[in-house]
Amino acid sequence: MGLVILLAYFFPNVGKRGGHIRSEYTVTYGAVALIFFTSGLALPFGKLVQHARNLRLHIIVQVTSFLITPAAFFAVACAASTNSAIEISALVGFIATGCLPTTINSNVVMTRQAGGDVAATMVSVTLGNFLGPFITPLLIAKLYLPATNQFSEWLPTEALNDLPALYRNVMFQMGLSVYVPLVVGQILRAIWTKQVEWALAKFKVGKIGSLCMLALIW
Repeated sequence: MGLVILLAYFFPNVGKRGGHIRSEYTVTYGAVALIFFTSGLALPFGKLVQHARNLRLHIIVQVTSFLITPAAFFAVACAASTNSAIEISALVGFIATGCLPTTINSNVVMTRQAGGDVAATMVSVTLGNFLGPFITPLLIAKLYLPATNQFSEWLPTEALNDLPALYRNVMFQMGLSVYVPLVVGQILRAIWTKQVEWALAKFKVGKIGSLCMLALIW
C-alpha cells in the first residue's frame, strides 16, 4: 500500500480519472468486478443464503455503520471545530466520510486476508452499500451538518437537483461492478464446481483481489 501511494505521487497520470489506463473504467469497474467475480467463484451459494438470513449480523453491522460510526465522527468534528485553523470544508468531508458505508471491495479483500468469513462480509457490506445512497444523504444534510450558511454551501446542490439521474448512476455502477460479476461467478461455480475449486487452489486466485485493491489505492 505504501509503495502504490508513492507511485501515485510520482506518476499521478497513470491512475487519475482520464489518465493513461482510464481508471474510471479499468479500475472503478474492472478491478472491482474482478474482486467480486473471484469471490463469486470461491463462495458456496449456501453460505451466502445462510448469512442473508442472519438478522443479528445485519443489525450489528448496519447499526455500527450508520449510527455509531457517524456519531463518533461527528463528535471528533465538533471537537476539531474549536480550532480556527481547520477549514469548514475539512470538517464537512470528515462528517461525510463517517456517514458513508464502508467500501465493498476493501471489506472483502481484507476479510479474506484476515481469514474471516468472506460470505458474511459480502452479504452485510453489499446490503450496507445498497442502503447507503438513501441513508447517507439524510444523515449528512438533516442530522449532522449544522444548518448554517458556512456549512450548507458545501452541499452538492447541483447533484441534488437531479436525484433520479444520480441514483441511476450509482445503481448502474454497483450492478455492473458488484452484482453481475458475483452472479456470473456463482453460476460458473454451480456448473463446474470441481474445476473451479481446483483452479482456485492451483492458481491462488484469492491474491487477485489484493492486487485489484492495490490498483484501487493507486
